[in-house]
Amino acid sequence: MIEFKNIVKKYRTKSIINPFSLEIDAGQLVVFIGPSGCGKTTLLKMINKLIQPTSGKIFVNGTDISTMNPIELRRNIGYVIQNTGLFPHMSIKENLELIPKLKGEDPASIEKKTIELLEMVGLDKEYLDRFPKELSGGQQQRIGVARAFSTNSDIILMDEPFSALDPVTRSSLQDELFQMQKELNKTIIFVTHDMDEAIKIADKICILKDGDILQYDTPENILKNPANDFVEGFIGKRRVWNNPELLMAEDIMIHQPVKITAKRTVLQAIEIMKEHKVDSLMVTDKHNVLKGLVTLKGIQLLNRTTSIEMIMEQNVLSVSQDANLISVLATMNEHKIGYLPVVNSGKQLTGLITRSSILSALSSQLIDLEVAF
Repeated sequence: MIEFKNIVKKYRTKSIINPFSLEIDAGQLVVFIGPSGCGKTTLLKMINKLIQPTSGKIFVNGTDISTMNPIELRRNIGYVIQNTGLFPHMSIKENLELIPKLKGEDPASIEKKTIELLEMVGLDKEYLDRFPKELSGGQQQRIGVARAFSTNSDIILMDEPFSALDPVTRSSLQDELFQMQKELNKTIIFVTHDMDEAIKIADKICILKDGDILQYDTPENILKNPANDFVEGFIGKRRVWNNPELLMAEDIMIHQPVKITAKRTVLQAIEIMKEHKVDSLMVTDKHNVLKGLVTLKGIQLLNRTTSIEMIMEQNVLSVSQDANLISVLATMNEHKIGYLPVVNSGKQLTGLITRSSILSALSSQLIDLEVAF
């Protein structure tokens, strides 16, 4: 875990970082983002003591880094910058193995890990004997990422590492970084000025302005509930609309679907449908666990005294509350259905998604956007 505690940074009389406190959990990819001069790179460089705070303390796994030798600290923290920072006079192999060798790791283990890291960033071992100038910009940046992970450290710092790359290469590296972080469970602090990049890779985003935290939250919560007008403007009003995968089932569902218990009769079910102007009912038990479904089309010709439990559709397809809009639509299209019950982890009914509820949710977003503009 990394903890910033009352960090202040001043250059003469100008305050760059105001009293700043933040906790970053182990294994998370946290993005620092904000306009130029907001302090994001300054904060990043404080973690490996490239910049000293004017006051306050930074703790790594409970240890105050001001008490640590800066060389030892940096050898145990991976660091990736925009222009890769590769040593031009060293081969790719030498660049990747430098820190592990300085740390005295086993030579056979170093060689094996080097090849594994190359594969993880989409390169093979034929690149080992090449020099940085013989690689494209994207390939160099891949090596830079691999070198950061070669330290076998728990923390990786990344300062706008992909900003100079073309869009295709950049997108590919973002995907690979996300996958590497999930596989290796590193704590990554990533600085960027690109909100699309932040949304794509982050577990949490810290939005900064003039040395202050404006909002620290998950990408979903920031997009749906920006803390203030500046955050809303910074992330872009159309961002959720442009990223439908961030709309969850609970955002687009009917929150109180009409339901009955299985002990009801067909007559009672039809009357409830008439009263609520619906043509289907969710069937739940006394604990609200989803048990089935009945439709007007399926029961209107049946004996009115028949029990619902005898004729309801069982094993009804459902989705979890955290399913996103893309997967919901895919499920509805695949199974050619116009509705999906939404359940929690205990299989209790929490909502119902219909094509109408989806259109209603999206339409309300568009209306909000038109009003905002």
